[in-house]
Amino acid sequence: MKILFVIYSIYGGGAEKQMQYILKYIDRKKFQPYLALFQMTGKEKDVVPADVDVYDLSTKLRPASFFLFFKLAKLIKRIKPDKILSFMWGCNLVAVPAALICGVKIIAGERTFPMRSVERYGLGRIRRQLISFWYRRAEKIIANSDAVRESLIKDFCIPAANTEVIHNGIIEEEVRNKSGEQVQGIPEGEFVISAGHLEEVKNYGFLIEVMAQVNKTKKVPLVILGEGPMRRCLEKKAQAADIELILPGHVRNPFPFIKKSFVFVLTSLYEGSPNVLLEAMACGVPVVAVDSPGGIREMIETGKNGIIVPAGDGNKLGVAVEQILGNPDFAEKLTQKAKETVHGFGVSYMVQKYEELLK
Repeated sequence: MKILFVIYSIYGGGAEKQMQYILKYIDRKKFQPYLALFQMTGKEKDVVPADVDVYDLSTKLRPASFFLFFKLAKLIKRIKPDKILSFMWGCNLVAVPAALICGVKIIAGERTFPMRSVERYGLGRIRRQLISFWYRRAEKIIANSDAVRESLIKDFCIPAANTEVIHNGIIEEEVRNKSGEQVQGIPEGEFVISAGHLEEVKNYGFLIEVMAQVNKTKKVPLVILGEGPMRRCLEKKAQAADIELILPGHVRNPFPFIKKSFVFVLTSLYEGSPNVLLEAMACGVPVVAVDSPGGIREMIETGKNGIIVPAGDGNKLGVAVEQILGNPDFAEKLTQKAKETVHGFGVSYMVQKYEELLK
């Protein structure tokens, strides 16, 4: 079967990494994968298997969605795929109508918490209506957490029977092996770490405020891996709060940084199913997360394999970080249980579930 995969970019965040895994491990005896991208980064050869044809649909014309629709429809007619798998609502709103007009079945993957994600953009009400309209016409909508599925059903009126949950997967052995590599720039001694695009939704300004509280008890640096538009703003905020903030930018291998840290903190305003939490757990690092909308509660059980604190409660987040920094036995207890948790999020099982739907 010919399968056309559609995503905005194949290099960058969690959704991109999950599609990389599917492209790499999908059974070549049953499926022939093709990849259509709305934006090229120049790094596609680093992450896309050599036997996957990559099609650049990028356009500078506006409105971009209009022209992307026609370019994708033209590609679909050219390749004649048996099915299409598209990731993320921005792409899905282009891919679903393009697939339908070409008479091809499509599975749409939702990778973030859609209600909150849509609110970040203008014309939010219209976008919600478009998602509701087009998603109901896809063969299946795949959510990466139960919380995302529930939002699709409740907030977008998607029939429950038309949805399915496939949790994100990671490769534990790969994470562990990469975490042992020697890289430059890792601080000496104790430090707190987070990772992700430097943007408002990651709520790093809040994390800096919490670290200012923690530093009153124990002065430790904060490392944030990633790059983005908020770099300068975060640097200024850290300077004003008198905390040591280290921003290495986008690093090719983040796992040695995570492994050497003493606690990983996730403060996002919302998440679909954060890969980075699983990766930190696989690195043997205790995790603390804010209880934001999304699938965090499907990964962490407070006090057993990590800690979840109420959204917006800086005091409790600070106490949780201090508890881990000041109690090595408790930290070790969390990491041991976390490693067991990660076993249930293997890539092989995730890819198998997608293969079953693509048949």
